[in-house]
Amino acid sequence: MLVIRLQNPDDVEPAWALLTGAVADWQHGSWDTLLPLAQGQTVVLLIPAREVLLTQTTINTRNQRQLQQAVPYALEEALADDAENQHIVWQARRDSPLIDAAIVARERLHAWQNALTQRGLRPSTILPDVFALPWEAELLTLWQQGDHVWVRTGELAGFSCNRSALPLVLANLRTTYPAPVRVRWYSDQPEMWQADEAFTLIPEIHTEQLHASSLNSAMPLNLLRGLQSEHTATRREQWRRWRLAAVLTAVAVVLGFSTYGLHIYRMQQQLAALDAQNLSLFSELFPEQNNVDVRALSLRFDSALLAVKGKGGTQTQRSALQPLATFAQAFASNAGLSVDAIQTQAGSVSVTLQAKEQQAVDNLRAALGEGVALKSSRSGDTIKASLTLGDKP
Repeated sequence: MLVIRLQNPDDVEPAWALLTGAVADWQHGSWDTLLPLAQGQTVVLLIPAREVLLTQTTINTRNQRQLQQAVPYALEEALADDAENQHIVWQARRDSPLIDAAIVARERLHAWQNALTQRGLRPSTILPDVFALPWEAELLTLWQQGDHVWVRTGELAGFSCNRSALPLVLANLRTTYPAPVRVRWYSDQPEMWQADEAFTLIPEIHTEQLHASSLNSAMPLNLLRGLQSEHTATRREQWRRWRLAAVLTAVAVVLGFSTYGLHIYRMQQQLAALDAQNLSLFSELFPEQNNVDVRALSLRFDSALLAVKGKGGTQTQRSALQPLATFAQAFASNAGLSVDAIQTQAGSVSVTLQAKEQQAVDNLRAALGEGVALKSSRSGDTIKASLTLGDKP
């Protein structure tokens, strides 16, 4: 277990202890020296106790659900800010209505957590550094270094303060605990209160050591406990707030895709009908073209049209489209004619006509030119004529 102690989130000279047994020495140095030690280790972060309020309250129930709801209200007077901005971790005592609790500003807790995650470390536990002090039943621990004082008053209790507040701390200890108060003591400065008969001092000589038992007893107040569930609860609350909008958006998207799909389906049906019409028309114009795939219809049409114009290479049969077009052009330029019937064969067109005047028939013969077989006969006031264009059948 690697225990890291920081004075602030941007601390460039951390302290650490690598606990592989019951005791480890504190080390001091840079992050470059510390980070390689974290490989494969459980990481515990100690933050200044001044940022965490360790307190107790009394609740006459042991039902976990009821305690979860009651603890924040019971500690409301101890909160320096709105309860929504605080993260509370608590532990009920087995044979007592007392509840031990740790309170920290949620924003600051995230800042401490990020101090390690930004360096590639993921702490499993965050504790106030007062829990690094050794503790025994009916024995307080008081530690003074420079202008800071740490006091561990119990397994899950303690605090830190400035040296100037030490007289008030000692006065409170005198009134709270029966004399003489047994104190495990360490100070880097001489103090007059050490001669006070209200205290029995037990000097601490292993000042640069960390005992695993000191931290293990404080693990129930791991400040990361419940933090993930708070994130989940926050996301759940946000989901409740935006659920209606999300559902309406989803419905709108489904309806949009459904409408789009229906539109695509209708377009596909229309395209299929147009393809069928194109194939039918192609078959009528080019009866000799068989097994035409609609995907190749454009190419087949271009090939057949070239064949009609005589540019498609060697052909075994000619289409009747060309002589039909020649007749239509000549017929349109001559008035006084009417068509009784048109018959087409491979490469030729046969037309039966009627006219009132022979001149109209002669004009049609002249417009069609040579190579046209035209026969005519008079029946009463009507002249009937038949002509053949293209290849002779």
